[in-house]
Amino acid sequence: MNDKRSLPPPILLSMVLADHVHRDEATGKFFILGTYSCIRAASFPACHPRITVYLALINGRGPTSLKVRLVDADESRLPVFESEGIIEMTDPNQVVEAVFLHTGATFPEAGDYRLQLFAGENLLRETRLQVILQPTSSPAPHFLPPTSPPHLAS
Repeated sequence: MNDKRSLPPPILLSMVLADHVHRDEATGKFFILGTYSCIRAASFPACHPRITVYLALINGRGPTSLKVRLVDADESRLPVFESEGIIEMTDPNQVVEAVFLHTGATFPEAGDYRLQLFAGENLLRETRLQVILQPTSSPAPHFLPPTSPPHLAS
């Protein structure tokens, strides 16, 4: 008997927050543009225009329900947003890529938030998203630039 509830959840290979994810129609390749882990806001509540999440999963079997939700670090409030969808995972050895897009996320205050990914009822991963008060008089960019880039030995 092959009971779907007894199957292991898919394995998440990658979960990336980005300004935009583009999929090339000719090649099917995804291009991830403007990754970030921090948002600056001039005041609160703050509305962020779009949150895009790129996902890559493997080891799935059949239709798989995914849910992306953004919550405050303590989960003391309702989620900032929840988005759900179903992806088809026909071959457990095939990497399946998906993109979630949410527009108009409103953050009630500065602080730490967690972006969570669920497959069914299974939490696959969560990643931290900082939201920082940045007064408009400051010339700093909306998103925090990365610290110095890593140096790789050749």
